[in-house]
Amino acid sequence: MSEPDYYGAEPKQPPRTWDFLLTSALVVFMLVLVVVFAISSLGFGLLNQVCGGSGVLCSSDRIQLGQLICTFAPAAIALVTIVWSLVRVFRRRIAFWLAALGAILMICAFLGGKLLMDSGLPA
Repeated sequence: MSEPDYYGAEPKQPPRTWDFLLTSALVVFMLVLVVVFAISSLGFGLLNQVCGGSGVLCSSDRIQLGQLICTFAPAAIALVTIVWSLVRVFRRRIAFWLAALGAILMICAFLGGKLLMDSGLPA
């Protein structure tokens, strides 16, 4: 007779190879996205030069906030999502959906920051 589980340990389930491989591929994709977004956000600092020259009215606060969002939000989302996905994989839970959601949120955060920066520029 087996002993009851008093400590809340999860039942042993067979490993899901497809979930592990898909989650791993999505984690690598998120890491590539972080690098691409970080490199592309470095060039956004040039947008302030448009505002500094000819007396054009710009919202430098919006531009700076948008650049901060573009630079740091995708990396923060990737960090949280990758850790959470790996914990779910090690607990043998389905985790690919979490990594896919993290990649989508990273793209949305980057594009949201870019839209905020563009709204600070004159038309």
